[in-house]
Amino acid sequence: MKRKCLYLFMVFAVAAISCKKSSVAPVIEVIPVPVEVTEDPTYINVANSISVSPAMDGAKFEWSNSSKKAVDILVKYNQDGLRKEHAVKNNQEASGTFTLPISEMTNFTILVNNTAGKLAETRLIGIVPILKPEVKLTKIGWTASASSEVNDADNEFNGAENIVDDVNRISLSSPGVPSFWQSDYNAEPMYIYPHWLIVDMKTASRLTKVGLNAHVDPNQGFTNFILEGSVDGVKYTEIGAGSLAFNPAIKTEQIYPVVTTEAIRYVKITLRVGSPYPCLANFEAYSRK
Repeated sequence: MKRKCLYLFMVFAVAAISCKKSSVAPVIEVIPVPVEVTEDPTYINVANSISVSPAMDGAKFEWSNSSKKAVDILVKYNQDGLRKEHAVKNNQEASGTFTLPISEMTNFTILVNNTAGKLAETRLIGIVPILKPEVKLTKIGWTASASSEVNDADNEFNGAENIVDDVNRISLSSPGVPSFWQSDYNAEPMYIYPHWLIVDMKTASRLTKVGLNAHVDPNQGFTNFILEGSVDGVKYTEIGAGSLAFNPAIKTEQIYPVVTTEAIRYVKITLRVGSPYPCLANFEAYSRK
């Protein structure tokens, strides 16, 4: 009986030991509470406040920043065939403005960032500048040359220089008509198309159009030409709208737009089709001054 009791005591003791709690604390997974970040709307407010208005030969940008918190403003656009940018860094003023020079309808991409560069608001704005009036350039000092001309004391004085004199100047060889240029029809064999004339304006200008006057005799004219321009008189690029029509029967000035905005010094007129006796009475160039 004693042995049985002893055995039972040992069993209870072992059971008691095995049921004792571990001294190591359990691992509890803690899920962090997400922190709600309030987005600073300053850059959005600045972007929405930006306005662009026409300026003389330019576009005027204005904006407001009532919070005076720092923002970066970047404007991207194309001008004269080149990609350009204008940046305002770390702007903290309550308002701001700047003007960019442009010469035609221009589209602007405007990006406003916080100064850390992490947030951006983009706007697209197009604007047409206020253009100065077109004026006819003064031809004092201008010279002209041609692929050929009739200009000698024993014949006629119809050299290339006659297209850059006054439009009403009378011809020395034909007193009843204004002065004019004529290709050398005395050559053997006669010169054939194309014929060309080059005007040196001495200084480069951003032309908007050119004007041409025909000789009074419509049978001594041409009907098709191209217009080219150059800065150095060596490399020429097209400045007219492709193949151009000319009517030798029209007595008034015929106008042709210049499609480039680059300043040019030399203008080349290449005659491609017309009478065997091509003539041109006058050349004018226009610019915005």
